[in-house]
Amino acid sequence: MAINIRNPKGRDAVVAFEAVIPQRDVHFVDEKGKPVVTQKLLKTDIEHDLDALLKKKKGNLNALAKQLVKEDPEIDLEEFGMYLTDTSKVYVSKKGIIHIVDEVEVVCNPDGTLRERRPRIKDPQNINTDVPLRWTGKFIDKNEAAHRFVFTHKRQLIHVNGLTFDFLYEMAEELHKRNSLLLIRGGEKGDQPIVMQRGGKPYNAFLEGRIDGDSYLLVLQLSNMELKRPKVQEEAAADTSTVETNEDRVDRTSDDKPKKKPRVTAKARPDAEEKAVAKQAAIIEKAKPVKAAKSPAKGEPAAATKTKNASKAGEKDHVATKGTSAKSTPRSTKTEDAKPKSKARASSKK
Repeated sequence: MAINIRNPKGRDAVVAFEAVIPQRDVHFVDEKGKPVVTQKLLKTDIEHDLDALLKKKKGNLNALAKQLVKEDPEIDLEEFGMYLTDTSKVYVSKKGIIHIVDEVEVVCNPDGTLRERRPRIKDPQNINTDVPLRWTGKFIDKNEAAHRFVFTHKRQLIHVNGLTFDFLYEMAEELHKRNSLLLIRGGEKGDQPIVMQRGGKPYNAFLEGRIDGDSYLLVLQLSNMELKRPKVQEEAAADTSTVETNEDRVDRTSDDKPKKKPRVTAKARPDAEEKAVAKQAAIIEKAKPVKAAKSPAKGEPAAATKTKNASKAGEKDHVATKGTSAKSTPRSTKTEDAKPKSKARASSKK
C-alpha cells in the first residue's frame, strides 16, 4: 500500500505504507519441528443445520433423534473439514443470499440509547490520491495524546529509494526533537480524517517520529475514539457541594450562624455610686416640706431643725412607691393652715 504525504516544507512524495507486525520471540512447532500455521476449516453448512434437518422430518424431534443414532445426516464427508482459503462475506436471509443491501449507521449515546439512524455513506480512500496528506503543524504532547485518544491501529511509513529516505528522515527528526505527535489530515482543505479504503472507517491520524543515529522510525497512529470526562464528574469536580452528607450539612449550618459575643458588664466605680446617692438625697431634701412648731413662751413658730430621724424619713420617702409619696401632700397643707392661726392669737393679745 502506498501513501502520498507532504513534509513541513510543502513537498510531497509517495512512500510505502505497511502494517506493523510485531515480531514474536516464541514460535510454535509440531512434532517434526515444522512451524505451526493457523488454518480455517469448514465445520458445517446451512443444508446440514438443525433447522434444515427438522424441516425434512416435519418438526418431529423423536424421528430426527432416531435417524441421528442410525445414520449421520448432519455430516457431509466430502466437504466438512476442508480448508478455507478465499472467502467473502455475504448476507443471508430465509430466502437465500441477499445481493442488494442498504446499510444504515446507528449512532448511540454513551448510555446506549439511540441518537441517530442515517444511511451509510461510503467515502473513497484519500491516502493515495492527487491531493497529498497535509502536514497541519498541530503538535500534541505524547503524554497528553495517550490520555485523550484511544489508538486502535498503527501503520509504518517506509522509504522506497534514497530520496524518500532523506524525505522521511527529516520528518522523523523534527518530531523527535519536539517529543510530540503531529496531526495529519486529508482533503483539499486539510480538514478531513483519513480513510484507507473505500467505505472504511475514518480515522484521526497522528504521526510519531523517532531517530537513532542514521536510522529513523515513522509510525502513523490511528484513532477513532476520544476520551472525554462525563458531565457529571465535571460538575462534581467544579462544585464539590453537590454531594453533601448530613454531618456536613450540620457542620455547615452551625458555621453559618453568627456567633454571639459574650456580654461584658463593667463594674460601677465607687466614686460614681457615691455621687449618685448624694445627688438623690439633695433632690429629696429640696422637695420635702418644712414643719412649723409653736414656741413655748410666745407661740411663735420655731425654726425647723434637721434631725437624724428626718434624714431617715427622707431616705424612706425616696425608696417609697408613688402611692406612699402621695400621702405626704396633706401634711404640707396642714402646716400652711397652722401659720395664720398662730398670727391670729398674737393679735388678740395685743
